[in-house]
Amino acid sequence: MKDRNYTKYVLVAFFLLMTGLISLFALTTTTPIGVTVEPIYELGGDFTAVGTDGEFSLSELHGSAVVMYFGFLSCTEACPDSIAVYQAARKKLTPEEREQVKFVFISVDPERDTPEKLKQFESFFNGHLIVVTDTVDNIETLTKQYGVYFDLVDLEGSALQYTVDHSSRFYMVDTEGNLVTAMSHSTTPNELAAKIRQLLTPTE
Repeated sequence: MKDRNYTKYVLVAFFLLMTGLISLFALTTTTPIGVTVEPIYELGGDFTAVGTDGEFSLSELHGSAVVMYFGFLSCTEACPDSIAVYQAARKKLTPEEREQVKFVFISVDPERDTPEKLKQFESFFNGHLIVVTDTVDNIETLTKQYGVYFDLVDLEGSALQYTVDHSSRFYMVDTEGNLVTAMSHSTTPNELAAKIRQLLTPTE
């Protein structure tokens, strides 16, 4: 009987360990299951894209913590939900902390998300959200640089013609421009605010 109980406890412990490892994998990688993933430390870096006022480079934001999100303006669920999470997280920061954090929304749908549409979208956020995109080729390069998955999916019979399947994650960049981690779209405002504070806290 003792041997059976011991075996049962070992199996339960193994199951819990595997569940934890799978969860850790899901939270620290940046592409869906079934797609080749790269370790977070091999991703990120400076880039240049097209902002609403001309050329934009991530290096312009050195000294600030940066939350990046890859999406598209026609997105009806993941993108607006994620922006709402960021806005709620931002409200949890002090005024001084808010001054030190930037949100960069990168459209992976440059064919539809024209500079005019990006500028109108950006205007809704009173200057605390930066919206950029680029050519199709440059967007493909940038998404590979950050390990972002996206795919255009035809919508037969729809006026939209297509939608975009994409990674829905917050890409957290520290004050020196380094990609630190990617957080799931299921992240709570409290969790996101806590991570932003970590990015703003100098390491010893």
